[in-house]
Amino acid sequence: MQLRTRWLPIFFFALAGCGNETEIPKEPTLFTDRDEMAFNREFGSGTFVGQTGFNSLVLENRGEGTLQITGITVSAPSQFKVTLPEGFTAETPLALETYKRAFVQVEFKPTDNVAYTGTLTIKSNAANAAEKVITLNGLGVDP
Repeated sequence: MQLRTRWLPIFFFALAGCGNETEIPKEPTLFTDRDEMAFNREFGSGTFVGQTGFNSLVLENRGEGTLQITGITVSAPSQFKVTLPEGFTAETPLALETYKRAFVQVEFKPTDNVAYTGTLTIKSNAANAAEKVITLNGLGVDP
């Protein structure tokens, strides 16, 4: 069968893509790209003692209201070092508008052949998670 107009199939495909759209929540909503930051733990491996592994956590606002991140605290051994987003201090909350992102970088440098664990806690005005806890997990191995 041959169609007489070439735009008709395009019209139907365009309509098929409509609907099922998700509404953005009115209140600020915190999204993180993970709930755990593991360092070289694939296949039971680890990070060599004295070497440094890096990992980043994405913080994103998926709501219409401005997300105010008011605290980022670390409860972990000194082998984990956290670099906070640019412009964030204890006195200055980090404001994220809709779909804006910030990054928290964590370094892991084991000093012994043992497992290390800790937590990274993010406090904000998010409707879905006023306090979000991210687990830190690393393993030191001999080279």
